[in-house]
Amino acid sequence: MNQQKRAKQKKARRRTPFEYFSLDIYGSLPAAGKEQMPVLKPFNGEIPHRMLAFHEAYSKRITDCIVHFYISDKLFMRLFRNPEKYLPFLRQCKAVIEPDLSQYFNMPYAMRLAHAWQNRAMGVYLQNNGVNVIPNITWSCHDSYEYSLAGRPHNSVIAVNCTGILNSNYSMYLWREGYKNVVLSLNPTTIIRYGDRMPEEKEEISIYFENERLDRLRNGSKRK
Repeated sequence: MNQQKRAKQKKARRRTPFEYFSLDIYGSLPAAGKEQMPVLKPFNGEIPHRMLAFHEAYSKRITDCIVHFYISDKLFMRLFRNPEKYLPFLRQCKAVIEPDLSQYFNMPYAMRLAHAWQNRAMGVYLQNNGVNVIPNITWSCHDSYEYSLAGRPHNSVIAVNCTGILNSNYSMYLWREGYKNVVLSLNPTTIIRYGDRMPEEKEEISIYFENERLDRLRNGSKRK
């Protein structure tokens, strides 16, 4: 059997779920709460003045920014499938917000929990491998508070996103309730906020970044 045929067969081999989600790289992570959520260390480093989505920053090799994952899940699932490939780039970035697989309120609890666990585990993996990771605090329904806050750092810089909720009064209600719970529980030093300002926020400790895609549409300009 020649080398080309072997390579083709190897490529065609189906990956197991364990390999697909790269669970083998996580090893034995420190965990907290009954759901065994991985524990991310606090971030208190420099906060860049620019924020870019993962796929855009990576394609243009822009590193003097905060890299975020507040985009469609399909645009960064490759990170979960092959995280080692992106480590060299992410290590060079000034800061990287913990990944943000979606947690919609109408998802089954098990799916929301699974996405939250994967986000956290990938954040810990990146942090353990030299990436400056900012904890991304997300929640959905009231039943998500326990796993969302388990093992989260206190007195840290955190990131919070509010995109995709403005068209639903119920989503906005859940966001406001969760936000108050996060601030009260974690006492963050700074909140990196992505998306529009919301009523009753702690603006005095918040740094706001607009959705760059919407910003380009509204202003008809492209940042270089």
